[in-house]
Amino acid sequence: MSRTIKFVLLMGLVLSLALSACGTPAPTAAPATEAPVVEAPAATEAPAATEAPAKEVALKVTGAVASEQGWAEDEVKAMTTLDVESTNSKGEKATYTGVLISDLLALAQPNADANTVVFVADDGYTAEASLKEVTACADCIVSFRDKGGFSTVLPNFPKNLQVKGVIEIQVVAGAAAAVEPPANPNIILATTTSTQDSGLLDVLVPMFQEQTGYTVQTVAVGSGEAMKMGEEGNADVLLVHAPASEVTFMDGGFGKDRMLVMHNDFILVGPADDPAKVKGLAIKDAFKAIFNAGAPFITRGDDSGTHKKELALWKSAELDPAGKEWYIETGQGMGASMTVASEKAAYILTDRATYLANKDNYQLEILVEGDNSLLNVYHVITVNLDKWPKVNYDGALAFAKFMTDPATQEVIGKFGAEKFGQPLFTPDADKTDADLGLK
Repeated sequence: MSRTIKFVLLMGLVLSLALSACGTPAPTAAPATEAPVVEAPAATEAPAATEAPAKEVALKVTGAVASEQGWAEDEVKAMTTLDVESTNSKGEKATYTGVLISDLLALAQPNADANTVVFVADDGYTAEASLKEVTACADCIVSFRDKGGFSTVLPNFPKNLQVKGVIEIQVVAGAAAAVEPPANPNIILATTTSTQDSGLLDVLVPMFQEQTGYTVQTVAVGSGEAMKMGEEGNADVLLVHAPASEVTFMDGGFGKDRMLVMHNDFILVGPADDPAKVKGLAIKDAFKAIFNAGAPFITRGDDSGTHKKELALWKSAELDPAGKEWYIETGQGMGASMTVASEKAAYILTDRATYLANKDNYQLEILVEGDNSLLNVYHVITVNLDKWPKVNYDGALAFAKFMTDPATQEVIGKFGAEKFGQPLFTPDADKTDADLGLK
């Protein structure tokens, strides 16, 4: 074999071995295709939970306690109740249903140094009592009122602790000692039936007694009768609303101090069908219309401030209804006279405070109001010590100063606003008679 052929065979073998060492080239991979990205739907927020409406707290215990408490009216009524017999403001026995005050206090857990409870009414009136005595009382309750709300009933306790419209029981630690009663603690207040029937005295008299230690005997009569009591030395202080007669009383030397307290106004009320068609008339024209129609009209006939005003209005209209069949005299106070008017579907002149405080009891509507001649002004008068040496002048003066004190005037200005949407009286101690158009 030739050397050339050997060389070719050797080169072929070398090439074969080289290819084997390198291996078969890997196939080219196809470019990867990215999977489409699918976005997840946005999460939907759950609707916010609706908050339950806050309960309306009708009664609460606050102050020096471990746990202040507040209850809706139905929550209080769901507690264990007790029937209690007690004497009401008219001196009549009555049965009341309610919850023991000691049970309410126990839920709040008074602090060890607490010694006083303060009952707070919706009109701002307050009354204090011993925590120890109230807690130990087995028949002291917060009673349920017929028209909603609560009152305290504490048999055999002072009357000022019978709080109408109580909304809070404050527990107090280290309260000041009770006021010492004065040497002569008893005074007689002769006043109008309107201040009694409106409920104002139920607020003010207990406040005065608590602050001063005096005990007030209230005699609610007409202004004329109240001034007669003063003339005879049978009263210590008067709260009346007959300005012209009051001036005569003072000129006669029967009164020592006379102070402006407050005013409201008179209104003419009557049946809704208004048979004499007086609605919206001026007061003088309204009286003429009643007279001409012979429509039933109720007069108190008791020489009260309201009766005096009514007679003055008849006189200004140049009319005399005396002896007319339709002119009916009651000889009673404002509340009782309005009851008669309601029963007989008659017209009657009344003060606004008494009407608003009792209007749910009558079928009478306000028909004439707002006339300048219908202003109803109240003064407090102390009976003259020089004429009647035995009157309690110190007590009378203390009451007069209390009635004109700014704090009392504030209470007067708010009285009735929450219940009736308007105050029943306007405080006037910072005014003069001339400011109100009086001579």
